[in-house]
Amino acid sequence: MEQKKDILKTITRLAEIGDWVNVIKEYEKLLKLDPNDISIYNSMGDAYAKLGEDRKAFEFYLKVMDDYQKKGNLTKLSFLYKKIAKLNPRKFDLDGKALHEKILKGVEAQTIFEKGDVDNALPALKEAVKQDKTNPELFSKLGEVYEKKTLIGEAVEAYTKAMRIYLENNKFDDALALAKKILNIDKTNIEATAVVAEDLIKKNDRKKADDMFRDIFITLAEKNAFSIGKDIAKRAMDLLVPYGKQFFAYFLFKNNEVEAAKKILEESYELSNEEKVLLAKIYYKLQEYAKAKDVLMSIDPEIIEEHEDIQEQIADIFVKLYDYRKAQEYYLKAIRINMRKEMLDNALMIGNKILNINLENIECYEIIAQIYLKKGMKNDLIDTYTKLAVIYEKKGEKEKAAETRQLIQKLKMI
Repeated sequence: MEQKKDILKTITRLAEIGDWVNVIKEYEKLLKLDPNDISIYNSMGDAYAKLGEDRKAFEFYLKVMDDYQKKGNLTKLSFLYKKIAKLNPRKFDLDGKALHEKILKGVEAQTIFEKGDVDNALPALKEAVKQDKTNPELFSKLGEVYEKKTLIGEAVEAYTKAMRIYLENNKFDDALALAKKILNIDKTNIEATAVVAEDLIKKNDRKKADDMFRDIFITLAEKNAFSIGKDIAKRAMDLLVPYGKQFFAYFLFKNNEVEAAKKILEESYELSNEEKVLLAKIYYKLQEYAKAKDVLMSIDPEIIEEHEDIQEQIADIFVKLYDYRKAQEYYLKAIRINMRKEMLDNALMIGNKILNINLENIECYEIIAQIYLKKGMKNDLIDTYTKLAVIYEKKGEKEKAAETRQLIQKLKMI
């Protein structure tokens, strides 16, 4: 059998005299020897292009393009696009013509950019990224043009899109270079900061990186940026960043990917208290109330006693389990803490939850009356005292009922 090195020598000799028909025949021999060698497909595309058989060249280039895209070989992809752009698409099918048009616009836009023609590069690049939303070089160059024209917001947006594509293709160094560019013009950019924090981990400066990630998660949660938060937290979790797993599950949950969030937490060997609270919320949303109760009750009782939000969450679960006595017990614990903290609106909301399951809870009415008194809500206070007087009477507490009615009269006179 003819050896590969002998075939390559023959190809070189034939190419020197421009015998592309026989060059192609030799490449076909190579393909039989190694059908997975993508460089052969690339060379065959070149040979067909030399013959003017652009449709055949395009078919081979498409195989190469698919390989580069799957492997994230973006640099080689850029060179390939330039070769495809030179082909005449006249004999291509409709899909081929559309793809050629997309590639051509991108190559033309980059050519204008490389000539330094900023004014014409801007519309060309804007049109090119509309056609090709996965090409980071186009977005990066668009960002440079925007930056030169001092359109900073637009520059950051374009750079960020390019950075995301590089990260998706595991081109971290390229993403880091863009992150630094972004932070030069927008020091508060969260996504770029996350890339810099990841770089610190790679450089073994984990303490600083962990602090940065914690601030990033909190900021994203406050901004309700759940989709972006999910992506950053996933990378952080994979890097073993503290709170990475918790926030990944949290952002999944907030992004309505509830089952995925549940799986992340259920597969954990050990859960923090914060993760238990989150898992309980997930179970609650999925109507798995018994599981929600069990996971919250596994938290240290002293911690439960300190946190009114956990107590309210437990009470909500007991309502769903039709254990109204327990629900009121935890709601009242929560409302008392809210009152001590002067969190009146929260306390009022919990009070209304109590009244939804028990319209005769005296302590709840007394607390609600305190809230309306502190907030100066006279009419609501009178209405609450009126209901409270009736309940006192019904419970046999006539003295309290009389005192309450006296207060009502005084309020009406003010």
